[in-house]
Amino acid sequence: MDIIGRAAELDTLRQAIDRAPGVLPNLVLHGDPGVGKSVLLRAGIAHARQRGMRVLGGSGFESEAQLAYAGLHQLFAPVMGYLERVEPFHRDILRRVLGMQEGSAPDRLAISVASLALLAAVAEDGPVLIAVEDAHWVDHLTREVMMFVLLRLEPYDLRAVFARRPLTATERVTPGVHMLEVAPLDDQAAGLLLDRLHPDLPPSVRERVLTEAAGNPLAITELPQTSVGVELLPGGAPLRTRLETGFAGRLLELAPRIRTTLLVAALDGDRLEHRAELSPYELLEAERAGLVTRDSTPSGLRFRHPLVRSAIIRTASPEETRGAHAVLADHHQADPELRMWHLAAATVEPDERVAAEIEKAARAVSSRGGSGLAVKALQRAAELTPDPSARAVRLEHAAELAGESGQLALAQALLDEARRHLDNPSRALATRAQILMLRHGDLDAARRLLRSTPSAGPLVRVMAASYVQDAKEWAEVSDVVAGCDDDLARLLHDVFLGSSSADVVRTALDTLPADAPPGRVAALFRAATWMDLLPEYRDRIRALTEGETGQGAVTHAASGYWLAAHDHFLAGRWEEAEGAANAGLDLCVRHDLELLAHDLRCSLGWLAAARGDADSAREYSRTVEEWAAPRGSGLHLSLSARNLGLAAMAHGDYETAYTHWTRISPAGDIPSHVAFAPWAVFELVESAMRTGRTDEAKAHAAAALPLAARAPRLRLHVMAAQALVAPDEEAVALFKAALALPRTERWPFDHARVRLALGELQRRRLRPGEARPELRRAADLFASVGATAWQQRAEQELRATGVAVAQRSRGVHGLTAQQLEVARLAASGLSNKEIGERLFLSARTVSAHLYRIFPRLGITSRAALRDALADAGDAVN
Repeated sequence: MDIIGRAAELDTLRQAIDRAPGVLPNLVLHGDPGVGKSVLLRAGIAHARQRGMRVLGGSGFESEAQLAYAGLHQLFAPVMGYLERVEPFHRDILRRVLGMQEGSAPDRLAISVASLALLAAVAEDGPVLIAVEDAHWVDHLTREVMMFVLLRLEPYDLRAVFARRPLTATERVTPGVHMLEVAPLDDQAAGLLLDRLHPDLPPSVRERVLTEAAGNPLAITELPQTSVGVELLPGGAPLRTRLETGFAGRLLELAPRIRTTLLVAALDGDRLEHRAELSPYELLEAERAGLVTRDSTPSGLRFRHPLVRSAIIRTASPEETRGAHAVLADHHQADPELRMWHLAAATVEPDERVAAEIEKAARAVSSRGGSGLAVKALQRAAELTPDPSARAVRLEHAAELAGESGQLALAQALLDEARRHLDNPSRALATRAQILMLRHGDLDAARRLLRSTPSAGPLVRVMAASYVQDAKEWAEVSDVVAGCDDDLARLLHDVFLGSSSADVVRTALDTLPADAPPGRVAALFRAATWMDLLPEYRDRIRALTEGETGQGAVTHAASGYWLAAHDHFLAGRWEEAEGAANAGLDLCVRHDLELLAHDLRCSLGWLAAARGDADSAREYSRTVEEWAAPRGSGLHLSLSARNLGLAAMAHGDYETAYTHWTRISPAGDIPSHVAFAPWAVFELVESAMRTGRTDEAKAHAAAALPLAARAPRLRLHVMAAQALVAPDEEAVALFKAALALPRTERWPFDHARVRLALGELQRRRLRPGEARPELRRAADLFASVGATAWQQRAEQELRATGVAVAQRSRGVHGLTAQQLEVARLAASGLSNKEIGERLFLSARTVSAHLYRIFPRLGITSRAALRDALADAGDAVN
């Protein structure tokens, strides 16, 4: 096997397998995901087989990590016939441990000695290699046995090679076990591998791939093929996250049936041989996508890398994941323990029948020496127990087993939790619902949990309803809030449904103590967002992000970044908005806060749309909608529609824009349960007027009139909408009245769009003298915030009034090397797609670069690039 840059590792591996003099017959390969541990392990297996050795082992699976002695069962399954060769005492122990006969659990030493005896019996017929991939996912009890065996291989014709993830800082290396860290490839080997796999990369792209891959062979293989999705990650995203996202992007291109089947396979531990549901053509599609590969398993297929499995699981919605677990729970009827874990994962609402089944399986695990694993099962059984007193009993039993297994701190925590469930079961339920919502966006599960106990978590129910945006859900929540004593829940309820005022929110914020819990602070600022009050509290928002980002409440810090991004956007500080959104997104990615991560992706899509970067806006919206639709998050879908509508308007495509704006609310109707609907009034009315839908525009403008008093910026939007549908003479006065509202220029983008509409109206009325100052001011405001496409529109209107628009100052100062290369290729006439193929960037990234390049070169269109670069002394080749 030709493995580039691994000569030393291969030599060490072969010496261990060949039992060279002075070399330990065991080796544990450890290193980062994708660094090549599996490739080396397979090379070792091939070397052993060439020398006539029997290979035992297999792979650890996350789905089996909680099953007592599942790894031992996998190891011994091919050699069960050798049980007859060992002493009856050892045979009896192994049969009990492997669940083949009833009996009390033997002690760990007896199990370890019996396992060694069986392996020694196998080795009497010839040399044996024990090879285990993903050893970190092998269940804890099997790992203890294998550690015993690893230290006692020498008297027998045995050797062992394991591959596992990197050691953590707290892990202790056992003397007598040879640990070999598989490091990244050196620069020369990395370059050689890249050139062999991707020989035609342009030099700039080759250099970038090598820099980002940092010697990781999987990254060198995959990054040149990965753009969709990865481009939306924050710049500091870990390599593991980038690779997972790349695999997820390919997965989303497959048919739903293939994705569902692969999800079941991934949750079942890579058992593709059990997935006969897919046709040969469908399996070929998965193989072409680089997700599965051919090997010697019964199906001839396996997942290409463990990160593919994790990407498949991460991409699925909670409801899809629960459905797959339900399939597997049914599939594993004959294996009570495996069924137990799948059943636990498939169930959300309290269910005594399921809880009892899990408890029964947990007792069986405990009786076989798996007290530590039984603790986790009993915790899950307690979570699914409807009755608080029965829940407390199961938690107390879990505490007892935790104490027996030496987990004393956990035992005390479980006892404390048992008391809390008896004292305040509603609070525990609300906490669990909040975790489901924030971590996975599992709005349905959170609502079902809280619906079973109406008094539990009114604030969580309000927040969930604000995302779901369903009239029936809000009716239920309103009943709950009316009967609760949570003033914060009532305030947010009224704000989201439009029945509160800015003064009420301001008073709540002004009376907030300096040491108020961060959750209360973040929730009140969420209300302040809908009232345009954020500029008054910027110091407190900054304190929220800075105070909680490190070891604090990162959930609320992430909310703080979203608040800051929203405030910066409205204030026209778009670079700061982008920085805040990316910082928050990075925090969410690191802490698996999916709901807030998509809040921030909506913010980044909003920025892209406002800049006129339609490709980026569409990419963000695609990512958001694929996540939000199966979860029923109406708010995310509304924000995605806003971004797509705004991007279409920036380029004058009002027909498409109207389609997107009416996804938020139909013309003439502004539902109270759709929180963003009032903020879409101006754009919906404008796109309706531009497409000849005058009646719809008038109906919507009329429906918006009662909203004007809700917030200052909303008043600007509503008045501008009235102007759009009014006769010309009245419209001019209404536009001027809107622009004369106090401090409207604190929202430069909104202000500029209203001023542009007034200038366009004056030009159509053949009043160029009155149109010019409005259009000039609009163009300047658009330029100041970086709204390049809107700036171009304003300047085109200005030229139509007879003004020769002066070119803005030019120069290449401030452009990065990559931006300059993009500019040169665009000036030569290549499309975004062609530029992307040349530089190995996505078309979205090329588009984003161009919309940053235009204002820096003082131009407003692609056609002006050649002259701008020539004037700056940069000739186009």
